[in-house]
Amino acid sequence: MSQSNGILAPRLVAADSHQIEYINDCVQDVASDCESLAYALNMIEIHDPASKGIVVAVRTALLANHKYAAEISIMLSELVLLPQMEVSSDA
Repeated sequence: MSQSNGILAPRLVAADSHQIEYINDCVQDVASDCESLAYALNMIEIHDPASKGIVVAVRTALLANHKYAAEISIMLSELVLLPQMEVSSDA
């Protein structure tokens, strides 16, 4: 890093790795729930084309949210693995 601590310090945020892991667990639960609900919608038999379109749209949204939550979970996991840094108050 070629920048001084005085420039970086305002951008740094203290984060407890246990808190990040808890948030990651919550995000994984959301991802899992979205996926489960999306697949559960496959079990509904609908003969009305309009209703079938709604079910398809909801299933698509749930799967997209599952994918997004899984990506967030990966990012959170990477944050937990980052090495600890200390910033001195020296300028």
